[in-house]
Amino acid sequence: MADIDAKLKELAMEAEWQQQHARDIQDQLQNIQNIEVEVFRTSEALKNLKEKGVSLFSLGSGVFSKGEMKEINRLLVNVGANVLVEKNVDEAIVFLDDRKKELEDVRNNLLNEMKGISTRLRDIDATARKFIGDNGEV
Repeated sequence: MADIDAKLKELAMEAEWQQQHARDIQDQLQNIQNIEVEVFRTSEALKNLKEKGVSLFSLGSGVFSKGEMKEINRLLVNVGANVLVEKNVDEAIVFLDDRKKELEDVRNNLLNEMKGISTRLRDIDATARKFIGDNGEV
């Protein structure tokens, strides 16, 4: 009986850890979705800027100004680790398209990890039910 109690406690601890890991992944997925939205908006703004020469520019705190850019082929793009690289509009759009693909890959990996967690939680539940059932306890 003590062995069964110990095993059930172990299963409960693992289930709790798996659930916390799943919550962490959900947070990461939300962050990725926010970044994807930002990348999409930026890409659309660049396309609009390229076609019409006019765009909305963020001044911060949700305030925007409609304006024209004098040098649309001299954009500074953060390529990571706060490193800025000068790119033209087309190069910046390609960079953002690549970023979208990377984000999609990360999202798919996280979703696969969530499936694995879900499977493990079902296994833990089935094992715990077996232990409880074998001893006639409910």
